[in-house]
Amino acid sequence: MGRKKPVSRDNEQDDNEISLTGFLLAAKSKMFLLSAAGFLGAIGLWLTDPGQGSLLSLLQPYAPAIMALAGSFTGGFLVGWFARRTFGKTIFITGLVIAAVGLLIKFGVGGSALEDWVHASVGWVNTSTEGAKRYLAALIPSAAAAGTGFLKGFRRKKRK
Repeated sequence: MGRKKPVSRDNEQDDNEISLTGFLLAAKSKMFLLSAAGFLGAIGLWLTDPGQGSLLSLLQPYAPAIMALAGSFTGGFLVGWFARRTFGKTIFITGLVIAAVGLLIKFGVGGSALEDWVHASVGWVNTSTEGAKRYLAALIPSAAAAGTGFLKGFRRKKRK
């Protein structure tokens, strides 16, 4: 019987790692590639002046709409992809902070000062997320396409 080669973990990509190679693996999604190609194609169509009577001249009036839909889907996909990769780490860090605050209050270490710090931190996070939401809403013209892209980007692919 032949011997099996040892499996090297050097070339494997961690699911939760955010890196350029991780992004390139996410870019293998057919939906992402199609939407990015549609976005870039619509930009090219919008910026060029096709000759009269050609197929491109018939599609040119629709280029801004295609660009908005494809760009929204692509942006939503990338936000969902990033959120999926940071979700576990965020939950873990939040759990550690909650446990640390609970232990400090249990042992009587500055309950009111700690409570004020927690309220200030929650307020800062709320303000930051509201600002990010307004910024992203201004950049994304189609909420339906962005939501679909987010769900597709957040979805974990089944391993074969």
